[in-house]
Amino acid sequence: MWLKSLMRNKYRYISWIIGFILFVGPFAIIMRIYYYLAGILREPDLHMACFRMPIDWIFSGRIYYIFSYPEMFLFIFAVLITSLILGPVFCGWLCPVGAFSEAISRIIPLPNKYRIQIKDPKITRAIRYGFLTGFIMISILILLGFSERFTAICCWYCASSVLQQIINGIINPIELEYWFSGSIIVLIFWLIIGGIFTVGGRGWCLFFCPLGALSGIFHKIGSKLGFYRTIRIEGKCSNCDKCISVCPMQAIDSNFSIERTLCINCKECISRCPNKLYKMIWRNKNASSKIN
Repeated sequence: MWLKSLMRNKYRYISWIIGFILFVGPFAIIMRIYYYLAGILREPDLHMACFRMPIDWIFSGRIYYIFSYPEMFLFIFAVLITSLILGPVFCGWLCPVGAFSEAISRIIPLPNKYRIQIKDPKITRAIRYGFLTGFIMISILILLGFSERFTAICCWYCASSVLQQIINGIINPIELEYWFSGSIIVLIFWLIIGGIFTVGGRGWCLFFCPLGALSGIFHKIGSKLGFYRTIRIEGKCSNCDKCISVCPMQAIDSNFSIERTLCINCKECISRCPNKLYKMIWRNKNASSKIN
């Protein structure tokens, strides 16, 4: 059964592996190519595609860091523009942090009734953007004159950093000495609570990722402009709720309405709906169907 489930959306799971190779050291192919072209003698890893620091620099008035770390700003720009046009495909198809926790959730056969699920996506959205507001407020404190070291708290609790630590530890066990209390806290909330004990396995993505939250806003705007989005068409529904249970972002409510700021166009609902009531559209295609 699990193999049949994987085959339904196999290209997405293949893309997880590709995303890992593209962004996580020792591979980090994207940054390796960039460093080669720029003549930078530095070993690339996931930190070099950091999405936290550029957002912090923008809201703290330190955008001049773009001259020191242009690769980070280029990464943020590419993800957000892609989210506008194609939806948050980086989040759903390439992000190694989200893919890792979702994969752990899928591997461990814990019934959804024992997992955390907020059935109203509007509540999930409110919590998500509440955390984003808090993240931005920390950066604004820097703008108002507080010590720049104050913002380092966001680095102490970073799932991307912990993922890279795990991989580094597998390659070279001495790297495990870098672990500290913040890493353990992140590991618990990212992989255990947010992964194993959250429906969809993306609790960290839902609530703590600033780039994911911003990507959701861009996707909302893009869907209004007619760019790629997932829709539910009119048809016979068997009320199996399969679409709700398989959505990794808990973006579908009990009325089968899709919350755009949460949807990552992952195609799980498309591949798992027995009546084929979900599809992705571009602009006004399929306008004759009832869509939400």
